[in-house]
Amino acid sequence: MPNEYVLGVDGGGTWTRCVIMRTDGTIVGTGRAGPSNPITIGVEDSLNNIIEAVENAREASGVEVFQSSVLGLAGASRSRLGDKLLSRFPAFFGVTRIVSDARSALAGATGCKPGVVVIAGTGSIAYGVNENNEEAKAGGWGWRLGDDGSGYTIGNNAVIAALRAHDQSGPNTVLREMLLAHLGLDKYDEIIDWTYNHQREPRHFASLVPLVKEAEIQGDLVAAQIMMDAGTQLATVTQAVINRLKLAGDFPVACSGGVFKQPNRYNVAFEETVREIAPSCDFIEPFFSPTIGSAFLALQSLGVDIGDELLSNARMSLEGLG
Repeated sequence: MPNEYVLGVDGGGTWTRCVIMRTDGTIVGTGRAGPSNPITIGVEDSLNNIIEAVENAREASGVEVFQSSVLGLAGASRSRLGDKLLSRFPAFFGVTRIVSDARSALAGATGCKPGVVVIAGTGSIAYGVNENNEEAKAGGWGWRLGDDGSGYTIGNNAVIAALRAHDQSGPNTVLREMLLAHLGLDKYDEIIDWTYNHQREPRHFASLVPLVKEAEIQGDLVAAQIMMDAGTQLATVTQAVINRLKLAGDFPVACSGGVFKQPNRYNVAFEETVREIAPSCDFIEPFFSPTIGSAFLALQSLGVDIGDELLSNARMSLEGLG
């Protein structure tokens, strides 16, 4: 199948990214657009952003038709909105599936091998597969129902902590001043309008994570506690997946998403809590992104084996694309 191509898409609460991959693993084009979680932004905007990202990749690669497409979309695999999206994709997508963003993340992180992936971006989820190909996931219920340890949760808790400091009902924190300056507000009463604006989305709260990390670096105890609590919460979600799959030994745990990017108390609390039940697990950097993981899943649907040569082709072509 030398001239056949697949499409891999990863869509979350902040960005949509896609890759076009040849059946030998070579990546020939990439694209990016805005968020595509249909639960938070609706089917129409989700579809438009997916199409925009894919059109960017098609233009860059010259590839017009895909044999198979897999889209890892936050929330969509657990919602009827996923079916609505599937019915709207153009014919050039080929045979198309929507899976959870966590499934795509694990496929990319381990090269389609068993293990656990934990995503901490705008939302959060833990997902794993064992040697018997049994799968389990925990979390990922969306910002209204949980998303423990997510960027949204951290940002929302930072706003609450700043408000409590302002009211003097909670400990003082540098977040009080930093938050107003960051949002361009003059006084705390304006937080109400900012928060309850009908255009406010979870990603806007998640965008406050770097602010909390900066406060932590400055030695702010409230910010440090917010990060530690979030790391512990997500680790508890991860423990549930490990227990359900009966994983033991040195299985990989891949940490994905922007919240993990800068080492801090979040990471420490997360790893220490996970090791309470899995002391020998191997925390790894993902081999590839969830976007490429989606493409791997699309290849598998065609019967392509995700072997060492294919992984090498993906790695080299990715470096070539920069």
